[in-house]
Amino acid sequence: MKVIMAKSAGFCFGVKNAVAKAYEMVSKRQDGDNLVMLGELVHNDKVTSELIDNGFCIIDRAEDVPSGSKVIIRAHGVTPQQKEILASKGVEIYDMTCPFVGKIHKIVKEEALSGNSIILTGTPGHPEVEGIRGEAQENVRVISSAGELADIDIHPGKTVLISQTTFSTSEFSEICAIIKNKIANDKIFDTICNTTVARQSEVLRIAEQVDAMIIIGSAHSSNTKKLYEAAASRCCRTFLVNDADDVRRFIAEGRLKQTDTVGVTAGASTPEAIILEVVQTMDENEKEILADQEQTDTNFAEYVENIPQLRRNAVVKGVITSADADYVYVDVRDKSDGKIPLREFAGDADFNLEEAVANKQEVTVVVKSIKNTDQGKEIILSKSALDFEKNKQALQEAYENKTTITAVITGTVKDGVIANYGGIDIYIHKTQIKMGEVKDLEALKGESIELLITKFDTEKHRLRVSGSHRQILVQERRAKEDEVWNNIEIGKHYKGIVRSLPAFGAFVDIGGVDGLVHITELSWKRIAKPSDVLSIGQEVDVYVKNFDKETKKISLGYKKEEDDPFYNIEERIPVGAIVKGTVVRITDFGAFVQLEPDLDALCHVSQISNVRLKSPADVLSVGQEVTARVTNIKTAERKISISIRDVEPIDPEGDDIYAVSDTEDEAAAAEVPAETPAEESEE
Repeated sequence: MKVIMAKSAGFCFGVKNAVAKAYEMVSKRQDGDNLVMLGELVHNDKVTSELIDNGFCIIDRAEDVPSGSKVIIRAHGVTPQQKEILASKGVEIYDMTCPFVGKIHKIVKEEALSGNSIILTGTPGHPEVEGIRGEAQENVRVISSAGELADIDIHPGKTVLISQTTFSTSEFSEICAIIKNKIANDKIFDTICNTTVARQSEVLRIAEQVDAMIIIGSAHSSNTKKLYEAAASRCCRTFLVNDADDVRRFIAEGRLKQTDTVGVTAGASTPEAIILEVVQTMDENEKEILADQEQTDTNFAEYVENIPQLRRNAVVKGVITSADADYVYVDVRDKSDGKIPLREFAGDADFNLEEAVANKQEVTVVVKSIKNTDQGKEIILSKSALDFEKNKQALQEAYENKTTITAVITGTVKDGVIANYGGIDIYIHKTQIKMGEVKDLEALKGESIELLITKFDTEKHRLRVSGSHRQILVQERRAKEDEVWNNIEIGKHYKGIVRSLPAFGAFVDIGGVDGLVHITELSWKRIAKPSDVLSIGQEVDVYVKNFDKETKKISLGYKKEEDDPFYNIEERIPVGAIVKGTVVRITDFGAFVQLEPDLDALCHVSQISNVRLKSPADVLSVGQEVTARVTNIKTAERKISISIRDVEPIDPEGDDIYAVSDTEDEAAAAEVPAETPAEESEE
């Protein structure tokens, strides 16, 4: 029997921290201390029993916790309401909520406050899921499969998709495929833990190679069940075991055979001791144990004994195996993986964490410290210590040659931010981050930024480096400005960005140079302010009306000839045409009738009825639809005259009326005011 042992197995980062804190509380316990687990700390009977034997008790509800207790909150987290109850009781709280879970709580809370509905993929009733739902009970809908989406009303722009940390990666991918065209990409949060992703990927790979698969863990553990389901999808002989006794029974019953190749992994709640016991059980039966991906039939015991011993300050090579919120874990051919602080990779723009884990990327590191703890050996590694001199030289060359480098913003200070380049901090004053004012420095954390090195000081044996992104933008703008002025011509079109909207128009950046679109050039109709038409940051199509290279002024046009209501008017509505319109305004001398949006025609009072009217209001009212004939068009003066009388005259009721003579018509027509309908309406 051959065994392929998964590298990523056992306690995950969150569970490991929670269990370690619990044992620390036991070691520091004094007489009278009441130690409480708020819910079962870990889905493992042996660990739970040992903690209970050492003074812990399990209480499921915060309301039942005695005042003055010392309470540990498990990695799954709890609802905000439970924390408030604990605080009101005056208990001492040790909050060991996994950082990945805490991130989900924060996202759900913020999205709910924004009025968004949240779809949470996970196991209904699971402690982690219930804790997350506590942030916004009414806004969260829990689903465990893609089929459940059919019962959910999804509102684009107001719906968020997020996941439990231990949810199935394949199921989440299927859900994303269905929902991606219904909600925005920035509203889909893949919050499945990196460790979960790595384990599910690894178990699928191993399950394809073996005759049987053993998953060590509790049937009550969500992540263990997901590992079992993933393995079972590739290997029909997949067994869930609690400990070595189950394995011995399967061997005795013949369910595990001498000729089998067996894969072994463990859930996040399984301590290392149980994993080793299972492995040793197979070793007792003279079974060969292989490390995952090893190509030779090396005996497991010999494999471990032949691992070279590490020592402090040694430079070694290893491969990246996994990562969590704080560390990148590296196989350095020891019984325990070493770990590099994640922040050491912050300044490496070429480093992709997901790819490094997937490809088992090799890395050269220095051993900073080695400690033996209750949970095993802790090996602290450093990559930045080796990179420092190399990166220091690169920064000095960039400073001297005025070339750019790319760094990652990792923190803020009172008047700026700190960026990291290969472990070296670079100070950037807030005025040097961009052209305009930066209002939220915290929001820049994690962003990559291109810099010119403006200061490189090694005096007093301390390296001080400053940088500027603004200088790069200034240089780029100057280059673009020269290009614009060298090629500008009247009538030339540009794609521009609206930069500001003063009362008299809009300033538009056409590529390093701002031009002015006067308010009269924004629309064919009269507007109160430029923001009625444009908004800051909007991309617009403009053209050059005039320019002066000496004064560096450019006049731009925005409104298009074809959008003019009078464009091609004599072809669209020729003289003699019968038209329909709506009365929009009545004056003493006539009525203005809207023929099209923003296109009004004047029907003189004498052209409304067959009789003389004292006022157009005698027979017309605003909103009334009328039919008329076009009698005159003056395009240059932007005037259209129509006659209702020529088509369907509207006569008043009553006896006190008399006909209008042709002479009276001519005299009345001569009295029509000179202003156009549009001009009159503006007064």
